[in-house]
Amino acid sequence: MDPGTVFLILMLVVIAIILGVAITLGVLIYRGALSIAKISKPKIESAKRSALKVRAESSTGPVADILKQRVALQDALEATRRSLGVAQTTGQYTGNLESIFLTLNQAGTVMEHQLLVAQQEPDRAVQALYAKTLSVQVEQITQTALGVRNALASAAAPTPDVDMKDLTRTLEIEATMLKNWSKTYTDLG
Repeated sequence: MDPGTVFLILMLVVIAIILGVAITLGVLIYRGALSIAKISKPKIESAKRSALKVRAESSTGPVADILKQRVALQDALEATRRSLGVAQTTGQYTGNLESIFLTLNQAGTVMEHQLLVAQQEPDRAVQALYAKTLSVQVEQITQTALGVRNALASAAAPTPDVDMKDLTRTLEIEATMLKNWSKTYTDLG
């Protein structure tokens, strides 16, 4: 082999190694950024919700009413989402509550958009009309969300009654049997 061919092969190997390292680093950085985004998303949502609550408390007039309705709507839907999620992970029977919640969540999303439009309205009189009109619908959604949580609570399996005397008696029998078993096998050995 002549020196030009050797040089060309070495350069191709170096380029392949550099490309491999660059692609690997790119994938690792991309995955790291995705995991950071997944970790920080709940914190960002929590910060947004806290900021909304502060704005609702510090505002006045119809804007305050609209912001309070947004907070109530978000809190009700989030509490219901958590309750339903816990019930499903523990294996509790939920019946059609999941489909009811999905429909309720869609209605909540539409209502959130309407509340945002109302919040951006420049005329305070129109904002007051929005606040009054939308408050009825927000109340219906929050009450239905509460109804879903109440249905989950009422469907929870009651804990069985435990007769402590019976349990103590069974424990004493087991302890006696274990003591006799141990004594028998130690005597044989």
